[in-house]
Amino acid sequence: MREGDIAMIQSFTAITREIDDAQAAVAEILSALAPEKNLRKHSLGIVTCFSEFIDTGVLKAICDALPFDCVGATTCVCAAEKEADQLALAVMVLTSDDCSFATIAIPTKEDYAQSIDAAVAGLLKQSQEKPALFLSYFPLINTISGDMMLSAIDRATGGIPLFGTTAVDHMMDYSTSQTIHNGQAFREAAVLAAVYGPVRFTCEIASLNEDKIRNQKAIITESNGNILMGVNGKTALNYLEEIGLTKEELSTGLGVIPLVVDHRDGTKPVARAVFALTPDGAAVCGGAMPVDATLAIGRVDMADVLHTTESALKPLVEEEGAVLSYSCIARYLVLGTHNTAEAGKIIDIAGDAPYMFAYSGGEICPLPDASGKLKNYYHNYTIAFCRLG
Repeated sequence: MREGDIAMIQSFTAITREIDDAQAAVAEILSALAPEKNLRKHSLGIVTCFSEFIDTGVLKAICDALPFDCVGATTCVCAAEKEADQLALAVMVLTSDDCSFATIAIPTKEDYAQSIDAAVAGLLKQSQEKPALFLSYFPLINTISGDMMLSAIDRATGGIPLFGTTAVDHMMDYSTSQTIHNGQAFREAAVLAAVYGPVRFTCEIASLNEDKIRNQKAIITESNGNILMGVNGKTALNYLEEIGLTKEELSTGLGVIPLVVDHRDGTKPVARAVFALTPDGAAVCGGAMPVDATLAIGRVDMADVLHTTESALKPLVEEEGAVLSYSCIARYLVLGTHNTAEAGKIIDIAGDAPYMFAYSGGEICPLPDASGKLKNYYHNYTIAFCRLG
C-alpha cells in the first residue's frame, strides 16, 4: 500500500486475490488500507473486480467493512500495488478534509433519461455547491448505449465533467458484467460519485498511433445516435467495402476495426468500435457518430497498445496525485495470451505513485475543446486516465 501525499486528496490502494474466503479478504484489504489511521474527514472507495467476487460474497463483505461509500464496476483484469491479475479485486480510497463525496445508483431501463434526471436533481439538491467532477460507472447492456447514458447525465448535470468506465467481464457475452454501489451489484444501473470541493484533476486519453490511421478521410452523412447509416452519401457498408474492407473482414473483425471520428470542434478525435452490421448496410457503433464529423479507419496491435499507454501515462506520473485508469476491452483482446501486458506497463511506469487500473466496456473521459472547455465524451479503443489531487 502506497500513499499519495497530495494537497487536497490523499489516496491509498489495496488488492486481493482471495476470492473464496470473505473473512481473509477483508482482513487483507483492511490491513493494507489501515482506515483507522489513514482516513480524513471524507472518503470514497473505488472498487473493481472479477465478477465471481460478487457470487462468493467477498465484494459485499469488503464494502461492508469499509466505513465509506464504494462505487465501481466489474472487469476482466485489474492492477494495483504492483500486482495485476484476472482473479483479483482492487480498491482505491480517496480521502480528504477539503473535498467531499456523494454517491447514487440510478436504474437504467426504458425510462432511463427520466430516472437520470430525477436522481441527479436529488443529488445536486444535497449541496449548494456544484460537484467539480463525477466518477461514473455504466452498465453494459444492449438496450441503452453508454453514449446515450452519458448524454442524459451530461444534460442533467449541466456539463459537469464525467470520468469512468462501463462494466465488463470475462464472458463472451459479458453477461456477468455489473456496476457496484456499496457492495451491491447491478446489471442495469449507472453508479455515480460526485466529488465536491477544490479537487485538482487532469484527464487524458490514448487511443491509436497516428501511423495506424488511414489517410483517407470521409464525411458522415447520415446517422442516428450510435448507428452509422451513411458515409459520403453511401451506406456505411458500401463505403467500408469501397475502401478495401471485405465482407469477410467486416464479419470476423467486428469490434477490432476502429473507426476514428473527428468532431471538428478542436477536441481530440475519438475511436469507435463497430459491434454489428444491419441488413440495410448500417453499422452499430460503440458511441455517437454525428453527421458532418470526419471518419477514418484505424488499426490496433499489441505494440500500439503498449506504446500509447506509456506515452500518455508518463507525463501524468511526473506530478503528484493518484492515477485512475480504464482501458478498452478491445485493447485487452489485441494482447492475446499476453493479457496482463498493458497492466504491467502501468505498474512499471507508475512506480510508487498510487494507481488503479482495470479493463472497460467503454471509457468515459472529458476532453478540452479549442477554447479549453472540457466536454464529455464516450470512447472505445482507448485508455483513459484521471489524475486526482
